[in-house]
Amino acid sequence: MNEARVYADGFERSFAEVKDLLENAIQASVKTEPARRKINVEVYPHHNHLLLIHVENTFDGKIQQENNVFQSSKRSGNGIGIESVRHITDKNGGVCDFTYEDGIFSAKIMLRI
Repeated sequence: MNEARVYADGFERSFAEVKDLLENAIQASVKTEPARRKINVEVYPHHNHLLLIHVENTFDGKIQQENNVFQSSKRSGNGIGIESVRHITDKNGGVCDFTYEDGIFSAKIMLRI
């Protein structure tokens, strides 16, 4: 499956951002010790016109950034998944924020629905 779809009250929208975030979370989490592996996903509507998405996952403690751009741990170059999420979110009038601390990576997205 290459696309995440959300259906709510007859409204359908493709959420490539969610797919990219989940793929990143899974790939990062499996690199951590089995006892520490964790992925938490929260998706909920806000004020009937916004969708809030929060994905938290464990990671191995190594995150590389260059000029505020995440660098991929899978290959040389930019972290295309995160940059794709930023691009799609911006293109659709949304906001995203990425933070990391103590082995936990957090991605928050707010989208209009």
